[in-house]
Amino acid sequence: MQRSERKDLRWRIGFATAAVVCIVALIGAFLAINYQRTVYQNQMYLEASTNQAVDRLDSVFESSQQSLFLARHLFEAEQPAPDKICDELVLLESGTPFEYLAFESAEGVVYNSRGKIAEVPPRENPIAEPGVVTVDDDRISEGLSIVFMEPVHDENGKYLGVLTGIWGNELLEDAISATYFNDYVSTYLCDADGDTSIIAYSSKLVTGDPEKLDIAAVDSTEGDTVGEMMAEMDHGDSVSFAYDSPRGLGLAYMVELADHEWILLRTYPASINSSVAESANIYGLAAVGAIIAIFIIAIIVIVVRSSRQNKAIALENEQFKRVVDASSALFKRFAVIDLERDTYEYIKGEDLDQRLPMRGTFNHFVDFWVSQAIYDDEREKVFEMIGASNIVDNFADGVQILRFEYRINYRGETHWLQPSMVCLRRDEYGRATSVLYAVQDVTDVKAEEARAREALEDACRAADQASHAKSDFLSSMSHDIRTPMNSIMGLTAIATMHMDDPDRVKDCLQKITMSSRHLLGLINEVLDMAKIESGNIGLSEDDFDLPEAVENLLTIIHPQVAARHQHLKVDITDVTHEHVVGDFMRLQQVFVNIMGNSVKFTPEEGTVGLSIRELPTRISGCGHYEFTFTDTGCGMSEEFVERMFEPFSRANDNRMTNVEGTGLGMSIVKSVVSLMNGTIDVHSKLGEGTTFVVTVHLKLRDVDAEDVTHLADLNVLVADNDVTACESACQLLEDIGMKSEYVTSGNDAIARVKEAYDANDEFTAVILDWKMPGKSGIETARELRTILPEHVPIIILSAYDWMAVEQEARMAGIDAFVSKPLFRSRLVHVMNSLLGGKKQDEANDTDLLREADLSGKRILLVEDNEITATIGLDLLSFTGAEAEHAENGQVALEMLYDNPPGYFDLVLMDGQMPVMNGYEAAHAIRQIGESERPDLATLPIVALTADAFADDVKRALKAGMNAHLSKPLEIDSLVKVLAEFLG
Repeated sequence: MQRSERKDLRWRIGFATAAVVCIVALIGAFLAINYQRTVYQNQMYLEASTNQAVDRLDSVFESSQQSLFLARHLFEAEQPAPDKICDELVLLESGTPFEYLAFESAEGVVYNSRGKIAEVPPRENPIAEPGVVTVDDDRISEGLSIVFMEPVHDENGKYLGVLTGIWGNELLEDAISATYFNDYVSTYLCDADGDTSIIAYSSKLVTGDPEKLDIAAVDSTEGDTVGEMMAEMDHGDSVSFAYDSPRGLGLAYMVELADHEWILLRTYPASINSSVAESANIYGLAAVGAIIAIFIIAIIVIVVRSSRQNKAIALENEQFKRVVDASSALFKRFAVIDLERDTYEYIKGEDLDQRLPMRGTFNHFVDFWVSQAIYDDEREKVFEMIGASNIVDNFADGVQILRFEYRINYRGETHWLQPSMVCLRRDEYGRATSVLYAVQDVTDVKAEEARAREALEDACRAADQASHAKSDFLSSMSHDIRTPMNSIMGLTAIATMHMDDPDRVKDCLQKITMSSRHLLGLINEVLDMAKIESGNIGLSEDDFDLPEAVENLLTIIHPQVAARHQHLKVDITDVTHEHVVGDFMRLQQVFVNIMGNSVKFTPEEGTVGLSIRELPTRISGCGHYEFTFTDTGCGMSEEFVERMFEPFSRANDNRMTNVEGTGLGMSIVKSVVSLMNGTIDVHSKLGEGTTFVVTVHLKLRDVDAEDVTHLADLNVLVADNDVTACESACQLLEDIGMKSEYVTSGNDAIARVKEAYDANDEFTAVILDWKMPGKSGIETARELRTILPEHVPIIILSAYDWMAVEQEARMAGIDAFVSKPLFRSRLVHVMNSLLGGKKQDEANDTDLLREADLSGKRILLVEDNEITATIGLDLLSFTGAEAEHAENGQVALEMLYDNPPGYFDLVLMDGQMPVMNGYEAAHAIRQIGESERPDLATLPIVALTADAFADDVKRALKAGMNAHLSKPLEIDSLVKVLAEFLG
């Protein structure tokens, strides 16, 4: 520690010590002064209270003398007989303040109100005047007593005796007692004659003889004795003094009664004196402490505020420093230009590299930076901005900031500079005389602007391409929609012209159906894309079976495959959960779009394949399914694969010129798969084909399994040229408990059946693939039927349309058909129907409607389109139900309201209609049902509308409808709904 620091420390310690000593001295002086002030105040209080007691005693004694005076007059007036005197005294005593009354006769007989009679020597000098005396007679009272006397005379003035009233010590003590601050104090009534006898007292200040004051006990602090103090009273009527006691300093005050030769002495005990002083000190110290605390708090507040201000200042300085640093980092160079002196000086000058001095003449500054510009026009711009006269002109009219840009060549690279000039000072005429010149390198900013401009141009080109794509789409749609429409119109005309040829009409109707489905698919694609772009697409959750979904897919695809003479290959692997919950229509839409493209872009004799596999999953209650679509078509380029899921995208390939399509199908596929939390991968190569792999998660549902116990150990032969298909079929058969073996051709199947028949180990059933090299399944079945007994069923397994060859197959002896891929549930169902005594139920649409048997039921069909209404009424007629028609929702509401309850059993309600649409009508029907017609609240209402999306279904249910059917109407769906509400 340095010498100066040690000296400073000693000075601080000395100052702190002196401050503490001063504080202690001040507190001691305060306590002493406070004590003296308290003693003085207590002395004043003692004198005041004692004077009040004296006045009270004088008043009490005067009142007592008056009451005795009245009692004497009453006694004289009554003049009771000697035997009645005590009773009379008792009566008189009740009106006086005395302890008791007594009468002393002139003969020396004493009577009192207590009933006592005594004889005393007669008085030598009878009492002539009223008076008050002190008497020390134990017969009267213990200790000294005050006796008031009144002489008694008869009516002739003869002296009869003296009537006395006695104040005993107890009464006197009550009269003179007092308390200070709830503490008892000592009060003495003394006789003022020479020995200063105590007449009465309210506590014992004295020791020894209680009737005499102990001189030692009452020596005053000034050295006066009681006698000396009594002598002092000759010069006045009161004396104050202090005395020492074991508890401290006590106070006393003596005052003479005005009308009597008595003295009242009252003390102020040292305990009360000390207590009052201590309380005053405590309050004083508390006040001092409060002042010190307030002072300390004020200091703390000042320190805190000062600290906060310092922090705020520090923060502002830090922020200012950051701004300066940021500005310094933002600008490469700062220079102050003095136009009056024609000088410049750089405050910061990065990258100058001694090419230009940090300070110098302004003309040199201008020449240098003008020369640094790359292009002539930019050199002129720099000179126009920083030339001395030009700066003055540019900063005219109150302009404060100027900014410009130009390019320089620095170390072989082009840099963009952006100088900014700020006017620092002007002369009295407003002309700029000093300027801050700051230079910022904006090369990166310019590069980013160039990139942004390029991106904007790319976006503009993409928008143009999208616009052209939509124009091409409309052009394509015009052609694509007109094609099936022309087919429908032409085939309708042909059917009309050949009404007498049923086969020709049937063929036309089948082709019209195919064209209608194709047209519906085109329209659905456009509508779906509009839904997807608006964000309104939703998914429904329906119970369905995977076999049904695949069968519907193959039913749609078969005609296209057959028309192009393509090969269809369908496989299934490890599918253990066939019953699921999901959006069946959306999933089928995905499959049809992908497989439809495979068929369209695969040449004749090409191969289109579908493979289904169930993958392991960790999601409880869900199945993970993989659908792989393959084809040997023309394939796609890598560039087109990257954008194939964009709307309206079609590859520019002359091989696809005549292929119909909207360019929306794959965009819809991508959106639907994403909604299902699935994935879609594409692998394609030009000229070699394409593979789509779609994975989706579907909820699983439990269904009751068919009984297969009667199929156990039955032997089945499988014949298929595809070994994989054979192995898959045999695995399924073994899973349900049957025995199986397979061969790969029709001839091998015939040979194996003969071998088993000769060995008396014949097969229970035979499964044949329809299309096999050499002998087809039908040809093989024809030969096997000559070997096998009639009870042994032959089953055809194929991915192709069964209806095309059903008649030929039945004639060849085939008993049943199972579609590929072979699902376990379908195989069990067929085997149970053939080997378990059950027959497969096969019914057409007409049979389904007739079997519904709704005789006695009445249905209201609400439909604004006459043709659609006619078709609906015809279909309902096959069920046996009575059907009535309403052309809009308002008419339907009136018909329901006008007819009695129970007249209609069900309402089929269209959605979009004039006057009142179906949703409004359903809502109105339910409102009437709640208020007037309870039957309308429960009447089944089924939506039958072309609004077929998931949101449309929710809208119908929210409006109060019970179910939803979409157009075009499917007969089996209609039958299910009718059975649900009318069955």
